[in-house]
Amino acid sequence: MSAEAGEHVIEIEGLLNLVGTQVLHRDLSLRVRRDEVLSLVGGSGSGKTQLLRVILGLKRPKAGVARVFGVSWDDRNAKKVRDARRRMGMLFQNGALYSALTVYDNVAFPLRERGGLAEEDIRAIVNTKLAQVELEPRHGKLLPANLSGGMVKRVSLARALALSPDLLILDEPTAGLDPDRALRFVQLIKRLRQDHRFAVLMVTHDLDTLHELTDRVAVLADQHIIACDTLAAVRGLEHQFVQNFFGGHRGRRALQHG
Repeated sequence: MSAEAGEHVIEIEGLLNLVGTQVLHRDLSLRVRRDEVLSLVGGSGSGKTQLLRVILGLKRPKAGVARVFGVSWDDRNAKKVRDARRRMGMLFQNGALYSALTVYDNVAFPLRERGGLAEEDIRAIVNTKLAQVELEPRHGKLLPANLSGGMVKRVSLARALALSPDLLILDEPTAGLDPDRALRFVQLIKRLRQDHRFAVLMVTHDLDTLHELTDRVAVLADQHIIACDTLAAVRGLEHQFVQNFFGGHRGRRALQHG
């Protein structure tokens, strides 16, 4: 299956993932379609971050395979692996901006790492990406320490979008934001998706964000994906984690709107 023609941007099959000698994931399989927002939910200690590390190629599983755009990170063709990596953007939970770099240089960083671009071209791309996340060129002079939480998220999103990825991975994108800023950030991601049609894999515990963004929900429990379906369908699953996660007023509201 070619990376261009494939229906899925992420394919994980039969994953066995260890932390030391402890089994974290066993026989885990997951597919993310190229036209969807898929949200990954799971309890504390279920290994959501470790699964993201496998998908990003930062951790090698003990068994099974993880392919992104049809490419395994173990592929011996370095160009194929490099090209697949460049088609991904990552927004970390805390933003993970380089504290010693300005906003401009943070967003420019992946462009400079890729190479082959004149500084004039980098400047044009950086300013375009800042505009896409509703920031102005003047914000490029600021250091991360001078940014609000909402601005950190937007700058991090601009950096994740710098290479115009086909897949955006979001780790708790609204964590640390008040409800109003969280809603504005979610609406920003929705607008960017409409304009650029990238796929999204999102880890979140926020039910409002799930309701606003998600096409399908994957539930990580009992060391594997126990369900992957629409929000309404997953909500009805008879499993303790699911019932606890979606229970209460906020869960019912998400179901009603899903």
